[in-house]
Amino acid sequence: MTRTEDERERGGGSVSVPMAIAMLALIAVSGLAIDGARKAQQIATADAVAEEAARAGGQAVDLAAVRRGEAALDPDDARAAAREYLGAAGVTGEVFVVAPDRIRVEVTLRRPTVLLGLVGIDEITATGSAEADVVPSAPDGE
Repeated sequence: MTRTEDERERGGGSVSVPMAIAMLALIAVSGLAIDGARKAQQIATADAVAEEAARAGGQAVDLAAVRRGEAALDPDDARAAAREYLGAAGVTGEVFVVAPDRIRVEVTLRRPTVLLGLVGIDEITATGSAEADVVPSAPDGE
């Protein structure tokens, strides 16, 4: 006795729904792993660029203050040096002279995602900041 097509069991597509869900979960986990690692890397890069820009700005000392034995920045030159470093690095950021002897740099980096774009997250944003202090030293180098 043969079965007609209506009598046959219809289970051929039952595996596709769980498999689709499993594949979506695998892509989501992979996206979190890959793009999460890229985010951590980007945070470290933002901090490093901010540190270097602050150091560049910290080199712009006020020579008149140094002659008096004080530690102070030339505010305009310090901001310009830090911004120049940021520009050379291709990064956007803000520069603040927060005290006569201290400069602060805040950096924002944006990078496209690899896999999270599939779920609507198209960009990773990371910020970093750093400060540099001018430290007084004796004129004779002691």
